Amino acid sequence: MKELPINLRGGSLQVERSLFQVGKGGAVPTSPQQLELKEIRRELARECFRTWHYLGDTGYISTFDIGIFYGGRLWGAISLGCPNATDMKGMYSRYTQKGWWEIKRLALSDDLPKNSESRVIAISLRLLRKYRKVCGVITYADDGVGHSGTIYKASGFEYRGLTAAKSDFFEEGKDKPKQRGITKGLKGEWKPRSRKHLFIKIF
Repeated sequence: MKELPINLRGGSLQVERSLFQVGKGGAVPTSPQQLELKEIRRELARECFRTWHYLGDTGYISTFDIGIFYGGRLWGAISLGCPNATDMKGMYSRYTQKGWWEIKRLALSDDLPKNSESRVIAISLRLLRKYRKVCGVITYADDGVGHSGTIYKASGFEYRGLTAAKSDFFEEGKDKPKQRGITKGLKGEWKPRSRKHLFIKIF
């Protein structure tokens, strides 16, 4: 099995969508060792997240996107990019951030075998280091949806605790928080944001 990325950034997204294994039928991998990872178009990765990630494809920016393939079908994706946090105490600052990466999204089909996530992370980081400068990688597990970061611990990441407590402003009648701007005079309420478990891997 080849583990080098094959760039799928050209071609038609409509054609690429036919790669998706979103239903039953066809060959199903029985071992994570059977999975093949290739670099893919960002738009195709976003399709994966819309299909399999609880956050969908909103709120992230990536620069390195990898698809997980088996039997000519796409079974998930992992995307990495520049960390959202411009400063990470003891790790980097906004002036020394180059070479630091963040796992922005990881989503796999539920039909994949046990331990697929760990293998996907391991190979993805290997590919990232081959084609990009890498000083370290950070990632988060959302405590609000019951994620504790088990797959990151299994992948050699160091646990660094929970992120700081924050709140979001929800305008009256809206189910999504206000992203920017002044909230004074607006009807609504502040609600606690779910905290996330932080994991770091240094190279």
